Amino acid sequence: MKHKLEVYLLDLGSLHAKRESIVCRGHEEDLSRMDLPVMAVLIRHREGVLLFDTGCRPDAMEGGWPDNMQQAFPLTRSAGQALERQLSLCGVSPDQVDTVVLSHLHLDHAGNGRLFPHARLIVPAADYPMACRSVCEEEPTRRGGYIRQDLEELPAKVVQIGRDTQLFPGVRLLWLPGHTPGLLGMMISGGGKTILFPSDAVYTAANYGPPPLSPRSPYDKALLLQSMERVRKLQKEFGAQVIFSHDIETWKTLPKAPQPLFAE
Repeated sequence: MKHKLEVYLLDLGSLHAKRESIVCRGHEEDLSRMDLPVMAVLIRHREGVLLFDTGCRPDAMEGGWPDNMQQAFPLTRSAGQALERQLSLCGVSPDQVDTVVLSHLHLDHAGNGRLFPHARLIVPAADYPMACRSVCEEEPTRRGGYIRQDLEELPAKVVQIGRDTQLFPGVRLLWLPGHTPGLLGMMISGGGKTILFPSDAVYTAANYGPPPLSPRSPYDKALLLQSMERVRKLQKEFGAQVIFSHDIETWKTLPKAPQPLFAE
């Protein structure tokens, strides 16, 4: 490791979702679809190796997801976009990852837990118990975006967080509920630069606005809009770059592994 802090964006494929469900403008008749990048963030820090989100499980489109999720969010992913391959581009193997942070437990953020059995797992309090309850529903359409096998394969050392938390110097988790009962974003600062990863508190630039536009069915719309406003205030306070979780146009412009997004 040449620097005390390196940040990499990992390209884990893309989903193809109904546009109106992502940026809800009230046009029920809009049946068009849009591509949503699936990403993870790898941080190599002098105090450890951190992975923020883990993408979709390998068998998602071969039975790992129920039919309703495969139809709502069909996944396209090449062999080179597998999580292990993306980590290897950065010179990291799964067993070198000390800490895994899941922004929330939805199917495009919490797959691949089996790769990190010995890692410390950090999850958002409120979302974790919600996910555990939801996957026990017999009817798959009542499980929301949670997948039972994803939860079963997570590392055993679970830490639930329900507030802003400093993980490493320059790396802070942010409490941004609303999309789910609890959601963790991340803020990275160093060398005079700050980057905000709001995860699904802000899907796309169109959601961010202004004015902010909610997706069709967040867990709590009022809370989500509050979290979006908090991101905006942090962006202004720190002069931060905001990287939206599922904005394909922004994604196309960003450096991806093996090129670092940021190094200090």
